[in-house]
Formats: sequence, C-alpha cells, structure tokens
Amino acid sequence: MSGEFEGKVAIVTGGARGIGGAIAGEMVARGATVASFDLIEPDEPRDGVLDLTVDVSDVESVRTATAEVVAQCGRIDALFNNAGIQRAAPTHMMDPEVWNLVVGIHLGGMFHCSAAAIPEMRKAGGGAIVSIASAAGIVGIPGRAPYSAAKAGIMGLTRSLAVEVAPHNIRVNAIAPGFTRTPLVQQALDDGSLTEDWMLLEVPLDRLADAAEIARPAVFLASEDASYVTGQCIVVDGGWTIQGVSDRPDWLDV
Repeated sequence: MSGEFEGKVAIVTGGARGIGGAIAGEMVARGATVASFDLIEPDEPRDGVLDLTVDVSDVESVRTATAEVVAQCGRIDALFNNAGIQRAAPTHMMDPEVWNLVVGIHLGGMFHCSAAAIPEMRKAGGGAIVSIASAAGIVGIPGRAPYSAAKAGIMGLTRSLAVEVAPHNIRVNAIAPGFTRTPLVQQALDDGSLTEDWMLLEVPLDRLADAAEIARPAVFLASEDASYVTGQCIVVDGGWTIQGVSDRPDWLDV
C-alpha cells in the first residue's frame, strides 16, 4: 500500500542487491526512508536510500552506522536483517574460519544490528524486526553446515527476542525463503556447488523465487497489517520444505 510507511525509517542489511535490494525498493515505494548496511555498493544511487558501508559482523561498525542513521534520519522504526554470504564444503573439510565468517555475518549480524536498533525503537514507541532465515535452517542443505546452522539460529533468536521486546511494542519475525534467484545463488550456480535441476527436484512450484516474492512478505511483517504477528517464521519456499531435501550432490562424495 503506497504511503503506509510515510515518515518511517528502516534499516536493511545487505540492502545493495538481491533480496535486500528488493526490500529496500519496496519500503521506499511505500513511503519509508531506508538506510542500507552493506559492504557492496549498489549499481547506482537510489532515491530514498542512504547507502552506508557496514560490516554487520563487526559490532563497532554496526553501532557507528546505526548512530549515523539516527543522526541523519532521526529515528529507527524497522530493521530487516538480510546480510549474508555462502560458502560450500563438506563439514569435515571446512576451515573453521569459514564457519566463523558465515555464522558471524548471518547470526552475529542479526544480533549486533538488533541490539543496536532496539533502544532506538523503544524511543520511537515501537517497531518491527524482520530477519531473513532460510528453508535451509529447517531441512538443511548438504555441504552448507554453517549456513544452515546460522539460519536455524536466526529462527531461535527471533523467538527469544520477540518475547523479550514485546512489552515495548516491538515485533520480531522472520522469513524462511527457499531457493531464490539472487547473486548469492548465482555464485553457487557458477562455481558448481548448486545446480538448478538439483534445487528444483523437491519444489512443487518447479521454479526459483524472484527476490520480490521474498521482499513482499518481509515488508508485510513490518507493516501494521501484521500488528498482531510476532515470534513467527513464515516459510516462502514454493513448497520445498513439505517434501524435504533431495539426494546429496555428487561433489560432496569426498
């Protein structure tokens, strides 16, 4: 609904492209001012978006950027935790630093950004936190242990935070997308760690999601239409999780 976020300020992590870029665009279209936290620059400047260079796994980077948003925009009403990376390897061959990197960005990023935003939401009289989990945190993806673990952690942190901040009129929810056509998925397709045929084996709708199909439910959870929804994770996966994971990809047999 156009204008429903008029006067509101939202932070979108990983907001330069992919699902985060789609969320940022949807929020601007509905009247919000958006701050994007990302280490990647967008392809071009975007009206209504304040692009900040932020490492969400670094607490000081997050605190500094959050203070900058408040200084420039005056408040924080919504936070979308979306920043993430992909790394693939059999668990027994994975460098521990890769584990720390993936978990630190996905789950650590949610923790740091939520902790920084909550005091500002309390000052504003309430707010909404929406985090991008994954169907991989429900069924698991072979070869992506840190990613699946971090996404499951996002669901757990969502529930814990929802109970904690409810007295302050702050709602906390998550979206668990299935395979979505984003730069991260394209990277995996390019390096051979995913194939589209394998991804679609157990997806009844028989296609990948578009980023906008994930952004719209996420924005719904931040809106007044979801004013009585908190502590929930909405699965948006084309039916993948009702059927489970398909066979292990061949490259895992090492």
